[in-house]
Amino acid sequence: MSIYITGDTHGAKRFGFYSVDGFMPRFNTDSFPEQKEMTKEDFVIICGDFGGVWSFGGETKEEAHNLNWLENKPFTTLFVPGNHENYDRLTGISDESRLNSWLYGRYLKKQTDLKSMPDLKDPSGPFYRGYPQKQWHGGPVREIRPSVLMLERGYVYDIGGYRCFAFGGANSHDIRDGILDPLDFNTEKEFKAAYKKWNKEGKQFRVKGLSWWQQEVPSQQEMDFALKNLELHGNKVDYIITHDGPASAKISLGYETDAFSRFLEEIRQQVSYEEWFFGHLHDNRAVEGGKEFLLYEQIIRIG
Repeated sequence: MSIYITGDTHGAKRFGFYSVDGFMPRFNTDSFPEQKEMTKEDFVIICGDFGGVWSFGGETKEEAHNLNWLENKPFTTLFVPGNHENYDRLTGISDESRLNSWLYGRYLKKQTDLKSMPDLKDPSGPFYRGYPQKQWHGGPVREIRPSVLMLERGYVYDIGGYRCFAFGGANSHDIRDGILDPLDFNTEKEFKAAYKKWNKEGKQFRVKGLSWWQQEVPSQQEMDFALKNLELHGNKVDYIITHDGPASAKISLGYETDAFSRFLEEIRQQVSYEEWFFGHLHDNRAVEGGKEFLLYEQIIRIG
């Protein structure tokens, strides 16, 4: 039984200027030869920004191929969600008005590479429910594939005999100039005009429902549940796995804090743990004198 952990993958393949991104190059046998001795009883954990579920509307053929590639690896992949995830597809859409908007009607008609066309009106379908949820090793998970699982927020899982607290999410730091919501516009034409204008002005922004989702930051209910669940476990775990890091760790590493990292700091001060692993900041560093580790492309063994 072995457990490895790494940072953000941002999808299946290298994208843009992040040459270390992509779970396919990171988890091939050249980059990760340890897998030759692994089985599905061994685990690789991604500290958020998995990014393998991203396409609007449903799995494209390419996305399905990539996820199947990961499923066929000898290990089981686990991830906590980050800020760059398609939450509409991972966990479902709670705002039914969005499904009835021009955005879904127009954009889905244009999707020619979907593996299968989802039914917008099916309350038991993927738009409402997201990926199937099941119980696994002490808590619920989203089953992307039988051995590619998203760990839900606030639960303590038994992973390889270790008690692991999982709490994904973070604030995006690439939205300095705001969020563009297509539903603020009456038509696709109006939205596209605004999108081009923001691009031309050099604004740093993302688009709600297409490249940004408000669920990136945990709700107060999720944070309250996390604290109560940790208390039920005696405020003692082996590992803490998050996307963002606690405020003290970020300060030590020279990063700014926010309300969410300060909430994670509350957990740090209340909970006894052996080590804490997080991603989000695109670096590989250990907090000096601490038990917190920032990970990006490195893959390290923890159990």
